[in-house]
Amino acid sequence: MTHPGHEAAAQTPLADDRPLFIVGAVRSGTTLTRDLLRRVPNFICPEETHFFRWAEPFRTPHSYHPYRNNQLLKKHRDMDGVGAEDFEKLLTHSRTKAELQRNYITAVARAKGITAPYRWFDKTPQNVYGAALIAQELPRARFLNLVRHPLNVVASLQLGRQVKIPDIFGASNYWLEAVQIMATLETAFPDRVLTIRYEDLVADVPGAMARILDHAGVAAPPGLFKPGDAHPERNLWRSGLGRAEAGVVRNRCAAWARRFGYDIEADLARQDAAE
Repeated sequence: MTHPGHEAAAQTPLADDRPLFIVGAVRSGTTLTRDLLRRVPNFICPEETHFFRWAEPFRTPHSYHPYRNNQLLKKHRDMDGVGAEDFEKLLTHSRTKAELQRNYITAVARAKGITAPYRWFDKTPQNVYGAALIAQELPRARFLNLVRHPLNVVASLQLGRQVKIPDIFGASNYWLEAVQIMATLETAFPDRVLTIRYEDLVADVPGAMARILDHAGVAAPPGLFKPGDAHPERNLWRSGLGRAEAGVVRNRCAAWARRFGYDIEADLARQDAAE
């Protein structure tokens, strides 16, 4: 398929089919990881796209609504340098979500004046809900699944500094659904999914980033990442969650949390002892 407007941008390489998708529960370190990866030359990432987030079949009437009417996504496209008219052409000319994604990346590269070959990645944690479709439509794509202690994810969602989820069950489900989906995908495609805990990332930024880039098949100059690039975990849950709320998280998430080395029962017991 010819990219809309591609004739006028012949020097911009088309986005290839070897991307890295950063997914997981929101508030799990995806933004930090994106900002670190953006240091890598010729490894580009748009603002959050959400192209695979919603389950509506692409090019059906309801599928267009979030792309045309979501004000945050419009702001993201402005930041990427893709105007409303250009995006409408991409939306109506692309045949699949994967085609829309790749066409959009090409448009972003053109807007940034990129003429050299490049690789790309997408940081939209909620694209976890379309991870199986990504795996099928982009068979060379790789996934970075970021996981953070559920108590801290839920506490951050309750506090609402970026995303606010007042309902404790809804906030818990943000974490639980993401890890369940990615566990299923990793079983199906073990070589295509790399799971990294946020706590391990911030403890050893250079080591974690080396693993991520190796997984993506992307080379980077030495010295891009240093231990001081990240802050230690602040454990917001200790002040952000009451006993009842923490109990809900324990009941909903403890079994899955143990799979990643998190012991919610022990954490709550230590907190009780400290008080």
